[in-house]
Amino acid sequence: MLRVERLRDSARRPLVVVVTDGRATGGPEPVALAGRAARLFAADGVASVVVDCESGPVRLGLAGRLAQELGGSAVTLDELRADAIVGLVRDVQGTSRRAA
Repeated sequence: MLRVERLRDSARRPLVVVVTDGRATGGPEPVALAGRAARLFAADGVASVVVDCESGPVRLGLAGRLAQELGGSAVTLDELRADAIVGLVRDVQGTSRRAA
């Protein structure tokens, strides 16, 4: 989908938003597979934000690790406020413009 949009408008800068607790469950080695996909996005210069939905007393930090592999930012559900999101998107867009 990102490739098609780039062909349509090369000036358009995509922002991938991932909402997850990081606990991948599909197929063999799902966390490793998600990490590989994340590194491909990062290598392609795609800006990203991971919304970490992990809750409860046991936290594995997998969403944060995914954000690192994406080369993006991570926010928790508690951090989701309109002013925080606006600033985060501006930061991510500025980073992606500098990297391009």
